[in-house]
Amino acid sequence: MARVRVQKKQYIAQDVDMIRSAAYLDLSGNAVKLLCLMQCHWRMYEPIAYSVTEAQKRVGCCRGLAHQAFRELETHGFIRLVLEGHFHKQLARRWRLTFREFNYQKRTDDWQAWTP
Repeated sequence: MARVRVQKKQYIAQDVDMIRSAAYLDLSGNAVKLLCLMQCHWRMYEPIAYSVTEAQKRVGCCRGLAHQAFRELETHGFIRLVLEGHFHKQLARRWRLTFREFNYQKRTDDWQAWTP
């Protein structure tokens, strides 16, 4: 009888306190969707490469709204820019999630300090 290999499913877990926070509840739908999509790319030892163009395609919005979603996530403290991108070299900006560990640094949870 052949052995069946079962692959472990990947999943995204979010802290309930974060979801109930004023910062999270103030986010637009596009920003929440982008945050979920960025979590799919999270790795502990490398920043997330995610461009406005990719966000525009995946979120399903115009370029301006995709850029606004990044701005919302950054000002609300959910993401932080690690490395600036370069359009002509086709390098996407590199981000880190503040609610996840990154490169031997503890999570900063900057979203907790956000006030409306």
